[in-house]
Amino acid sequence: MKKALILGGGFSGCTMAHLLGREGWDCTILEKEGVLGGGCRTFFYGGHPYTKGPRPYYGYSEKIFRWVDSFVKMRRFPHYLLSYVEQDGQFYAYPIHEDDIPKMKRSDKIRKELAETDPGKKPEDFEEYWINKVGPTLYEMFVNRYSRKMWLIDSNKELDTFSWSAKDKVIESGSKECYKGSIIAYPVAKDGYNTYFEKTSAAATVLFNENVSGIDLKNRTVKISDGTTLKGDVLVSSIPLEELCGGSRGELLYAGRDFVVFVLPCRQVFPGDIRFCHYTQDEPYTRIVEYKKLTFHEAEDTLLVMEFPSKSNKLYPYMIKEQLERAREYLSDLSENVYSIGRLGTYRYSTIEQTISQCFATYRKITGKSADGMEKEFFNLGDLEIIKTRSGSGN
Repeated sequence: MKKALILGGGFSGCTMAHLLGREGWDCTILEKEGVLGGGCRTFFYGGHPYTKGPRPYYGYSEKIFRWVDSFVKMRRFPHYLLSYVEQDGQFYAYPIHEDDIPKMKRSDKIRKELAETDPGKKPEDFEEYWINKVGPTLYEMFVNRYSRKMWLIDSNKELDTFSWSAKDKVIESGSKECYKGSIIAYPVAKDGYNTYFEKTSAAATVLFNENVSGIDLKNRTVKISDGTTLKGDVLVSSIPLEELCGGSRGELLYAGRDFVVFVLPCRQVFPGDIRFCHYTQDEPYTRIVEYKKLTFHEAEDTLLVMEFPSKSNKLYPYMIKEQLERAREYLSDLSENVYSIGRLGTYRYSTIEQTISQCFATYRKITGKSADGMEKEFFNLGDLEIIKTRSGSGN
């Protein structure tokens, strides 16, 4: 029987264990925590379910959505968020919406700047990119400080890639719904995605609290805590790429988050379908999430989580050319039958949908088999062609 060593037990690791397990592979998952699920694991506080950072399903693939739904029943819903702009003393829709501009204190200046923008001008950095799109006033209101505190940087000029951020239409019209044309959903069950991880890992051997060391990529072996060396015919990893490769090419940078969880004595804080609020100025936090708005949990009180940027964990890869090139070099160093997938394994921001598509692509590389073309269901965030196809227009 062929053996697969799988490092990490989140969406990537559990999905790979399921796909290879149904082909008769002997799969062993090595997970550093005491539970499966990584950042998508549901925990409870005061009876309320929450995750460490909100994890709604966001994507465009009906095939992958149905795959997830076959393990955990999903609920689709529209998604709205607000940004608080302190100097205006107002909450505005985000993405920036044309209907909000007349309400802004500097609306005349904003309109003038929008008329003078040059979206086609090639930017040198993230600051120029946004100013070219919306002008300096909206950039200051919504982007400048928010981005700097999110990435823990002194200037947005340090960021020199842009495709992950604002899309072609940065001033929205019509509905204020976020991610129009996409699938937004969350599990119906109180424990969120936890059942997905349990079901997809059911046939695998799972070793918890294993911070593996002594990874030998050439021989596909790892040393575990009791000194035993495990060997696989394939090694599939979703741990940080530089850790997999022993840091041979240097550090990869990440922004992280610290989470403050608290309960308030009211049924609901955010109005209507608002689920997140972003704080764009000098507040030490970036976002507050009301989890009942995702989980539909019923209670007389409500749970919120504040997010503070930190270096305490690895959540967001830095979108800097130097870092991305270093990640590509690490990936090119991988030995035969070694695969690195997922957000940390590819050093790319990945949604649940994108991560699962990567798993199907890796499954095909290993087995030579396609599962209903699922490996082709990888769509970029804000894929405008997909949106146009589904909505029948560019809106």
